[in-house]
Amino acid sequence: GTIDIIATDHAPHPIEAKDCEWAAAAFGMVGLETAASVAQLVLIESGKSNWQRLAEVLSHNPAAIGGDEGQGQAIELGAAANIALINPKAKRKIVSKTASKSLNNPYAGLELPGAVVHTVFNGRLTVQDGQLIAEAKN
Repeated sequence: GTIDIIATDHAPHPIEAKDCEWAAAAFGMVGLETAASVAQLVLIESGKSNWQRLAEVLSHNPAAIGGDEGQGQAIELGAAANIALINPKAKRKIVSKTASKSLNNPYAGLELPGAVVHTVFNGRLTVQDGQLIAEAKN
């Protein structure tokens, strides 16, 4: 109950914005694509938390704090679906090249648990079997 949310500052930049003097380099790195797996490893697999709490800190609470009434809601009949389905038994080796425009992935080379299998945004399937199938539009 100490932590209200887990968020990423997913701020990927192309190599040109990073390949320069330290002080001039753009801030940020990829984080969104590995957030669920890192949280599963650190919180669930360590026994420090559970899936219900993970949903609260990754989805419900950030939406409530940010005032986004369309996100982080319970699944209800007739409501627009916004959901990510995770296979907690999956294992995946993280690579630098992802759907993001950045290559600076601090988790590259690690094997992490869990994989987002499907996502639905505003009732539209946007990731199917782990593959991006459509660009999500508001």
